[in-house]
Amino acid sequence: MVALVEAGAGAVGGADRRSDVRVPARFGVHCRRLGRSGVDEDVEVIDVSMGGMLIACGAELRTGDVVELTISEAGAPLTLSGLVVGHSAAGADRCSHVAFTRLAPTALERIGLLVDLEAGT
Repeated sequence: MVALVEAGAGAVGGADRRSDVRVPARFGVHCRRLGRSGVDEDVEVIDVSMGGMLIACGAELRTGDVVELTISEAGAPLTLSGLVVGHSAAGADRCSHVAFTRLAPTALERIGLLVDLEAGT
């Protein structure tokens, strides 16, 4: 069973701003930075919640960048918009914290299914 990390429980110094339960995950997504060139690559998801995801991204994403994330797991591809809200390190990886933006109800439902799938529920 996958352990869930409650919002605030896993952050350094209690600085986690997430209001949603996050689930450790290991699957790939395609990340494309919008508005500027330089990021158009497959990346690994470290964790996912209803509000966003943590991705390991070798390319330089900056706080404030708008990204498009395409998930090909669990059915037809799902493309989401997100805003890079911060960065951290997970081992040797540089990670970007992405908050989802402008989600349609059908996208929210699919994210919920994906979170449940990763959590094993």
